[in-house]
Amino acid sequence: MKLNVEYLKYEIKPRYEESFPLDWEKFFGKRGELFVEIGFGNGEFLVEMARRYPEKNFVGFELSITSMVKIQKKIHDFNLENVRVVMEDGRFALREFFEDESVETVVTNFPCPWPKKAHEERRITSGDFLDTLSVVLKPEGIFELVTDERWYAEEVHEKLTESGYFDVESILENPERPVETRYERKWKSQGKKIFLIRAYKLKKGKVERLLKGGMNLPHVLFQGDVKDEDVSSLEGKVFKKGDKVFVVKNTFKGKNSFLLKVISTDKDFQQQYFLILLKKKNGWLLKLDSVSNPYRTPAVKWSVRKLAEVLSSKEPAVSDHTVHHADD
Repeated sequence: MKLNVEYLKYEIKPRYEESFPLDWEKFFGKRGELFVEIGFGNGEFLVEMARRYPEKNFVGFELSITSMVKIQKKIHDFNLENVRVVMEDGRFALREFFEDESVETVVTNFPCPWPKKAHEERRITSGDFLDTLSVVLKPEGIFELVTDERWYAEEVHEKLTESGYFDVESILENPERPVETRYERKWKSQGKKIFLIRAYKLKKGKVERLLKGGMNLPHVLFQGDVKDEDVSSLEGKVFKKGDKVFVVKNTFKGKNSFLLKVISTDKDFQQQYFLILLKKKNGWLLKLDSVSNPYRTPAVKWSVRKLAEVLSSKEPAVSDHTVHHADD
């Protein structure tokens, strides 16, 4: 595929935004009901829906770079201005990027059912996803999930019903849909059945958002005599407080500076990024590297504060795979 930079103008990069939830009207340049697809694959469903309903604004989330390029070529070829795509985990994005009761419809087509018990936390309806749906959907807003696995359809139907947030229709078998996806055509040609679960929002729940306080770069200036071994001893150390966890994976020494590679987790959302430790006239400055540019979640902010505390106080770092509990 020949790459044209014009194809790439439909991607939104929230990591460079200053505040959350996002102002979607700004990205589209017009008001319109929001339709969200989580995991748009090759993009045929989202693009065709956008063609049929030009008055609405369509947002798609996907983690595949290839899919991101393919769908933007389709959007460009059809000259659509009512589609925007984001390369991000859909569960995280739905919770963090949308205002309360601002979305008309959320759809996910053939998500991986993660059939093994050990992987059930990866299923789209796990964690606080249903709470998120109840918060961001408008009253009587719609959630649809399509799958070719009957057991998965039944599980999703049960979870939606038990949540108490939704009026859930009976599972539809081989439903008529406005747009059939490639997977749908494939499964039907093989004689497999397709199952659709549709739920209407009845009431609003509660959900805790991670992105609060904007995207300012967290930093700490502290006093102390930091030695090479103080920094290198942090490698492999795990720090935990509540839902916040981070580990220092690697450290690198420069001239009057160090670079620390960190992996942090907030609940089920993981990020990798770098912290820079710089020698200053009035002490040491530990700050987030702007190039890696993670979302400023509680775990990211805490990793800066906690590591500055450890280095300034010479607090002993914990051993590998040991959880360190802290009050700050």
